Amino acid sequence: MKQYRFRLLAMVSVGLFVFYRAVHLPITHDEASTWLNYRHLNLWSCLHEYFCWQTANNHWLNSLLLQGSASLFGEAPWALRMPNCLAGMLYALAVSLICMRYLTTPVIRVAGFLLLTCHIYLLDFFSLARGYGLLACSVMWAIWCLIRYTETYSLKWLGGCIMALVLGVISNFTGLLAFASFGGAWLVVLIISNKWSLIWRHGILWLVISIGLYFLLSYPIRMLMGNGEFAWGAPDFGEMIRDLFRNLLYGATYFGNKTVISILAFVLLSVTGVAVYWGVQKRKPLPVMGVSILLLLITLLAIETEHRLLGSNLPVGRKSIFLIPLLFLPLVLGLNFIRSKTSALVMTGVISIALLFHLRFSYPWGAVREWYFDAYYPQLFAEMRQPSTPQDSIRLGSSWLFNPALQYYRSAQSMPLAGLVYQKKLVIDTTMEFYIVESPDSVKMHENGFSLVKSIGPCLVFKNTNPLIARDNQ
Repeated sequence: MKQYRFRLLAMVSVGLFVFYRAVHLPITHDEASTWLNYRHLNLWSCLHEYFCWQTANNHWLNSLLLQGSASLFGEAPWALRMPNCLAGMLYALAVSLICMRYLTTPVIRVAGFLLLTCHIYLLDFFSLARGYGLLACSVMWAIWCLIRYTETYSLKWLGGCIMALVLGVISNFTGLLAFASFGGAWLVVLIISNKWSLIWRHGILWLVISIGLYFLLSYPIRMLMGNGEFAWGAPDFGEMIRDLFRNLLYGATYFGNKTVISILAFVLLSVTGVAVYWGVQKRKPLPVMGVSILLLLITLLAIETEHRLLGSNLPVGRKSIFLIPLLFLPLVLGLNFIRSKTSALVMTGVISIALLFHLRFSYPWGAVREWYFDAYYPQLFAEMRQPSTPQDSIRLGSSWLFNPALQYYRSAQSMPLAGLVYQKKLVIDTTMEFYIVESPDSVKMHENGFSLVKSIGPCLVFKNTNPLIARDNQ
């Protein structure tokens, strides 16, 4: 397959998939919070404005792109998510560049592309207005540029790598881990290659950018740390890996215990790939394989070092998706060591079919912690609109987690919702017609005159048993 056709097909297929989901997936509470808090804020004032950093919800570059996209296309969910859909296409382009340059046959290239791309948990963040998909895209481009740099030691490729990492950092501060990891990998590559003169000549670029990032981010990081926003995460390395695999599996169960078996399989494949790489004697080892293994090991070392020195928790959930390309790249490059054409066809066929088969778990979101209740808004609204009498508004109370999305639907989508009040600790208002709550907030519903209408996923829908009183109090 010609290179430009492969790249075009890769970008179009991923772009159509993530845009389709951007159109059809309900808004999530974090997206809605970003929209509510930052859609009209002057984001260029965030260097000194406390309001910008009351929560970690402001992924600066994502917020900026969200504002631009909303001004062009409106405030529908797909419009807010458009920048991340484009980032998904750029991610696919970077993957296709790596596959075309470093994988040897068309069949292996397709399998390698799917191994780096076809993870529904990753793809979903290209369908959401958040900074994590932007970060993953930046890491993928940084990988491509660093690999090219190791071939020619050209400053332009190093500059491209650093620029991609900077965009990742301002997309989400978890990108600082990637920035430090790539800097460490760059230094080790130069030492191994005996390119001592380049450590200073090219290292000045790392130094200048690092100093700039320090002055740029010291205030927001200090504010976020003061609010305890960096406390969320895994207590140890094992839990970080288990959490990542649970999310990659997206609620699917294979061969019994879904997490343990998958981890064991991945470790077995990784060890086998590394052993084959170092054990092949009849052909010169691919330098790119060494760079990919080095990047992965130094990134894991940087995460553990930060945990040990600063006492911060390790990245879990959406914070760890930047690890996906780093984890799977050595396996992708290891496909080159399959000598037999028949073996290559069978192996890559199995990989491709398995990854595509796994996409059937792409909806609903109920199995994934990140949005375990956000998937159910269409059913919830349908339940509340069942009465045949016309209603100008529906008086609705909710647990705090539901509130941002409900406010978004009321304002941006003209949903007839009234009475929404943000309460961290729920106080039941008997003038409401409906309540949407999670189980912990349902304790006193019955004694306050509300009966359970329906359980939709983790959402409990309660209706006022005396709706006339509720109407009279509007």
